[in-house]
This record gives sequence, structure tokens and C-alpha cells, in this order.
Amino acid sequence: MTTPTWQPIERIISSITNANPGVVTTTTNHGYFTGLYIRFYFPANFGMTELGNNAYLITVLSPTTFSINADTTNFTPFTLAVTNQSPQVIPVAEVASTLKNLEKNTLTPIGGS
Repeated sequence: MTTPTWQPIERIISSITNANPGVVTTTTNHGYFTGLYIRFYFPANFGMTELGNNAYLITVLSPTTFSINADTTNFTPFTLAVTNQSPQVIPVAEVASTLKNLEKNTLTPIGGS
């Protein structure tokens, strides 16, 4: 018997604003929902290293943008570095009262599969 697993869908980041709250833009539709907690994964050469090692609650603004519960006004500006790595955002949890992904992963991977 195969044990079902849930794999969060990562999205590539194209920008993060220096604002209150900070707004994240992804390169494709993220498929996330308000109440999801996310983490950022990118090397220091992309800037905004202050976002590392924390989980952030998001509010969806559009299919490719969401705000995070953090004031990024005075953070190091996010920039797209020329590297073989991509800056990513990955869901890690959700508000317990919603439990939208209780039994299955409803997020669609890039490419629709």
C-alpha cells in the first residue's frame, strides 16, 4: 500500500516590494490561497535576506501576487541575480480553521501535471 504524500508547490519569485506589507510577485499563477503560510528560499545575492528562516501568512491579491504579514520597507531590496538558482516561495502550513488541503494537495504544479 502506498502512503499518500503532500508535496507543496514551489513558485519562482520575480519581485518582492519594499513596502508594508511586502508584496510578492511570482512568474506564474501561484494557486495559493489567503491563510497559507509560506517560506522563502533564495541565496543571499538576491537580497532581502531578512525574509529567511521565517514563515509568513499570505493574503492573495491576484493570481500572481500576494502580500505577506511583514513590513519589508527597510529590508535589503530584492533583485534578480544572474545565477543558476531561482528564488522560490514554498507553502509550509495553513491557518488551521481553513484546512483547505486536509486530504490532498490542491495546488497544480507548473505544466499542469
